[in-house]
Amino acid sequence: MSKLMIWNILSVLWIYCDGARILGIVPTPSYSHQIAFRPLWRELSLRGHQLTVLTTDPMNDKSLTNLTEIDLHFSYELWNQRLGDLINKGHDNPLKFIELMLNTSSAVIELQLQHKDVQALIHNETQHFDLLMNEFLFPTMFAFSERFKCPTIAMTSLDAPNGVYQIVGNPTHPVVNPDVVLPFTGKLNFFERVISVLYNLVSRYYYNSLLPKEDLVVEKYFGKGYPSLEEIPKRISMLFVNSDPIFHQIRATVPTVIQIRGGKHLAASKPLPKDLKKYLDEAAEGFIYFSLGTNVKSKDLSENVRNVILQAFSELPYKILWKFELDHLPGKPENVKISKWLPQQDIFKHPNIKLFITQGGLQSMEEAIYNHVPMVGIPFFADQPLNINRMVSKGLGLSLDHKTMNKESFKEAVLEVINNPRYLGNVKHVADLAQDQPMTGLERAVWWTEYVLRHKGAEHLKSPALDLPDYQYYLLDVIGFCILVIGIAVCLFVMVVKLILKLIRYFASKPKIKKQ
Repeated sequence: MSKLMIWNILSVLWIYCDGARILGIVPTPSYSHQIAFRPLWRELSLRGHQLTVLTTDPMNDKSLTNLTEIDLHFSYELWNQRLGDLINKGHDNPLKFIELMLNTSSAVIELQLQHKDVQALIHNETQHFDLLMNEFLFPTMFAFSERFKCPTIAMTSLDAPNGVYQIVGNPTHPVVNPDVVLPFTGKLNFFERVISVLYNLVSRYYYNSLLPKEDLVVEKYFGKGYPSLEEIPKRISMLFVNSDPIFHQIRATVPTVIQIRGGKHLAASKPLPKDLKKYLDEAAEGFIYFSLGTNVKSKDLSENVRNVILQAFSELPYKILWKFELDHLPGKPENVKISKWLPQQDIFKHPNIKLFITQGGLQSMEEAIYNHVPMVGIPFFADQPLNINRMVSKGLGLSLDHKTMNKESFKEAVLEVINNPRYLGNVKHVADLAQDQPMTGLERAVWWTEYVLRHKGAEHLKSPALDLPDYQYYLLDVIGFCILVIGIAVCLFVMVVKLILKLIRYFASKPKIKKQ
């Protein structure tokens, strides 16, 4: 047996002997949230770690023998019931959106905690984990870190809300870095600055008001004696944020915040289904791909919006590939092909693609950028308006408002992005910048995950801001002291001036003694 073969065998054995037990939780019933972390589960599993993952969309990959998935797909029923309110009522009202989102998340989490497999996990006295990796949109699930007495890595599939950054002690500035739910980008005007400051204050109130209710949920499903959900997240070792300084706003970060960047979920090219390949190959003038993602569904568009889009498509010289959730689309022109499901990443790689029309989901936009496809955005809710505004500001495409667009404005935007080469050039430039880095986002996420495992947490990297009460962090005591000192000085000055004036008046009013 060669030395090289012996070394390889020993390396594999070392990895498996040194493997950790990891609990991963991504409870959001949204495919885009799940695929952002699938490559991480896969890579950690292949590196010899034993993973148990709570997910609404299991991979069911039998080759990953170290991966056990608890299927929470049933959560979609409740999620989809409330999704309409999130989109319609939260579209133009960020505060209403955060209220609805928190209440919806709370209901989904309680439903998931009731599941027999989740309850069996919680109450299994022989079970242990070395690390919890939890999506941060759901604070209740951080109780698992207390249940198994293990360090925690929090994760987001998009840029984190300012409140999440604050919880891990990362500085936030509502003007420099508006919250991800707000559509503001670049330099804010006065009214945008006011809205951003007020939103940060009110959203924090909403979040804090939710925690006592979730503490009761923890007691109900985990048992008594657990710390509050105000305290547990402060013990987080690290925060993985799916953001990229090339596409997202530049932000100062503490060592425990790791930007794992986009593109982790991009897969190797696979052959297209024969009928779809034939359709796209025959698109002599090129084709447009239209998808509103998994949360915003094309079938739920109003009749007026749908007719505007269909009329515009019928007058375009391109084939249209539309992800549409029903078998029949009334009024569908000849140049439009619909399908309930499409292999999106492989479609982006086809040489005939001209344009991607998107709602602004982060993962879909990343796929388009890395494959050099310009975009037209039609945002609806959550981070979509912000993503589309950033896309426009970087010259990667144009934006439309689904409430006000008409056939002409829709056609004009589509033709401008396709025919003006600057949009394609800007997409290529941004993709080149994003890919010019020392390691991939997946490699960075894996390295820091194993760093936390090696050191059983990252207490030594914790921000000192976490040890400061709010009044000290925001300098309220210092400001109060300065105001007091200035106030005392002003009072003393006024008193001295009054005394001087009084003396002047006294001596001025005193009768002069005439000389004899």
